[in-house]
Amino acid sequence: MANNSFLLYQKQNTWIERWDPRMKITVSLIFAAALLLNHHLLLKTAQIALLIFLWWIAKLSWKVLIITILSLTIFFISTMIYQSMLITNPGDTLIQIGILEYSAEGALNGLLMCEQIAGIVLLLSLLVRTTSPIILAEGLEMILKPLKKIKLPVHEAVMMFTIALRFLPILVEEIDKIRKAQIARGGGFHRKGVSSRWRGILPMLMPLFVLSILRAKELAVAMESRCYQGDHGRTPIRKYKLHPRDYSILAFSIVNLMLIFIV
Repeated sequence: MANNSFLLYQKQNTWIERWDPRMKITVSLIFAAALLLNHHLLLKTAQIALLIFLWWIAKLSWKVLIITILSLTIFFISTMIYQSMLITNPGDTLIQIGILEYSAEGALNGLLMCEQIAGIVLLLSLLVRTTSPIILAEGLEMILKPLKKIKLPVHEAVMMFTIALRFLPILVEEIDKIRKAQIARGGGFHRKGVSSRWRGILPMLMPLFVLSILRAKELAVAMESRCYQGDHGRTPIRKYKLHPRDYSILAFSIVNLMLIFIV
């Protein structure tokens, strides 16, 4: 957690970063739908390979990619076990331990679910790491702009999302400072043993909660001192225009989704 650069957007000036934020969000939603609807192992593997290829084009760190995948290990293991035990057919048993049976169909479904989890996480990581939080918020607000006609607080909701996204690295830094301070006092989360570590979580969460409240109060005072009144009378600082590459990316995403339906 001390090295929290994986939570931050780092400008690389790559082809993916130059996409229109509206199109980037739309394409991400379409690709996520294709991942969720796809139940073909070969096609889902191809989708994961495409995301890894985009990761390479975006010039993102391979170390971050490996850490991201390894952090999902517990979900992969539990999903494989659950799916293998849930789906059991006569004559389809791969392994039997006592009354527990692991079928080939259950193992296949578990593998599909693991790829689905990894795909969604990689897709969201690509979206966040290749788009500035401010630009991402502006694109999201433009997409949800029609909802303002029915009096929904679109700007306020997007502002909350942006603040939460920007404060994640700061919270990670605060956790690391609290952990080091407690270690210096002879306590904290570093002790051996599961029970000792669990008891060390609460002393870390309470200071973090208090610091979060104080930071929120400081942010509110700063926004009020600058006469922030929502989107009333506000104009965008950037003008976005769709380019042929944006339309081509959208067309590719729609074709990918249609291919999933056909298969």
